Amino acid sequence: MKELLNYGLMFAAFGLTSLVIASFWIPTLLGWKEKLAGLSPLMKELFWTYAFYIWSMHIFMAILTLGFRDWFLSGTPAAAAVAGFICFWWTVRVYLQFFGFDLKEVEDTRFNRIAKNMLTLLFLYLMTLFAIIFWWNLGGSR
Repeated sequence: MKELLNYGLMFAAFGLTSLVIASFWIPTLLGWKEKLAGLSPLMKELFWTYAFYIWSMHIFMAILTLGFRDWFLSGTPAAAAVAGFICFWWTVRVYLQFFGFDLKEVEDTRFNRIAKNMLTLLFLYLMTLFAIIFWWNLGGSR
């Protein structure tokens, strides 16, 4: 099981790194410049601050999953806490994907449908993987 989880973390690192890189195109693809134009300077600054916080968390998660796989599977309370937090992060994101976001204004192109489905699968994968790693660190199936 531990070896399988190690491979799961390597795949997660690849997915997170891909997400971090692809995030550079999200503002252009979704027309953020035009859509944010009507906001006050403070609201624009807050929006970009939160976007940067989210992007930074994705980088942090990618670094952790790439460089600290052994630690994630160490069975320590700290590893359980971090895995639990990451699981919670992606659980919230999955909830928002299905129930929180109104995607009607996103152009219905083949590319956008594929991107949405691939992102949804990645979010579901990360939520599930880190739930299992959380459970593993609490003593499950060892």
